Amino acid sequence: MKIKNKRVVGRVAGMILFIAVLNIGYWAYHHIHSPISAMYRGEAAEIAALKPENQRVTVTNRYIGQVEAINQIEIVPYISGYITEIKAQGGQTVKKGDVLAILKQEEYIAALAEATAAVAAAEADYDNALTTYNRMQKAGPRAVSPLDLDNAKAAYLTAEADLQKSRAGELSARTDLEYTYLKAPFDGVLGNIGVSVGEYVSPQSTNIMELVQYNPIRVVFSVTDKEYLNHLQAVDKNLKIGLKLANGEIYDYEGKIVYAANVIDKQTDSLAVYAEFANPDKTLMPNAYAELLLERTYDNVFLLDKNRIVLKPEGDFVYVTDNNVVIEHKVTVLGDYNNQYVIKNDFPPEMFLIEENIEPSLLGQTVKIKDSQVEK
Repeated sequence: MKIKNKRVVGRVAGMILFIAVLNIGYWAYHHIHSPISAMYRGEAAEIAALKPENQRVTVTNRYIGQVEAINQIEIVPYISGYITEIKAQGGQTVKKGDVLAILKQEEYIAALAEATAAVAAAEADYDNALTTYNRMQKAGPRAVSPLDLDNAKAAYLTAEADLQKSRAGELSARTDLEYTYLKAPFDGVLGNIGVSVGEYVSPQSTNIMELVQYNPIRVVFSVTDKEYLNHLQAVDKNLKIGLKLANGEIYDYEGKIVYAANVIDKQTDSLAVYAEFANPDKTLMPNAYAELLLERTYDNVFLLDKNRIVLKPEGDFVYVTDNNVVIEHKVTVLGDYNNQYVIKNDFPPEMFLIEENIEPSLLGQTVKIKDSQVEK
């Protein structure tokens, strides 16, 4: 039994020794052939590097948005009165200018008639005063005294003022009569109508009827100030805005950015952005939530693993060779794509992107790019 155990121990020890030798050999090989070792030996280190190839990449950013009506008001009358007729019903789609309800009109009709009569009387007085004044002017100073001429002019000016006043009264009366019609101020859909025929309403009344504009409609979402500056501030034809509905379906209509808030929210450090969508079928309902999809297509870019970026206060950098010298090159990160960064490809012809992890001590050193990489 002891002999068997000794054999097992010997085999295990041999395997451990074999693995250790392999590890030492692996480390020694890579240490000898590493760029740092080559630099110490006075040789130009070989670096795996390549020219980034231009790609066309489509990136989708997702945000949670809330649906808002562009216009949503509770309709109240400008004047007080009793409702004599309701010409609409809850849920009805109405057009701008449609009559929704009518208030009792008799007193306003009478007031308009009285105001119209007052205008007619004022016009007659004005015509008479004007004729008299003109005649006196033509008669001359021998036939008309200066005092009589002044009195005629005063009568004419008074009649003119009375005419203007009466016309203003007629306009006011006509406006009051027009206010007996409760009209839709914009296209929309009525909510519940909370009043009945015969009920007295005034400008202070509530719950008469609510009108909501559904088409178009807006979806509000929030972005950081950096996202806004990088992606939304400028008009971009490559930006498509879609919606994913609560049932998982993609909305039929694309949207457009109409404007952004004029201040950053201090609590969330974000900026509200308003996107507008056609909504002819009333699919989007105010106060509902939807997933907003910002799809942007980038040309002349390439993808790079995120761990290849060197983050610094002054920007984002990558290691490159410029005429075979290792340097840091500032890059423009345009977006994220499957755990990679979308990088603007602004590399000049003499610059190669280093493909392997290197020590910062190689910065400024002359290196040799592997032939297989140059050929690419």
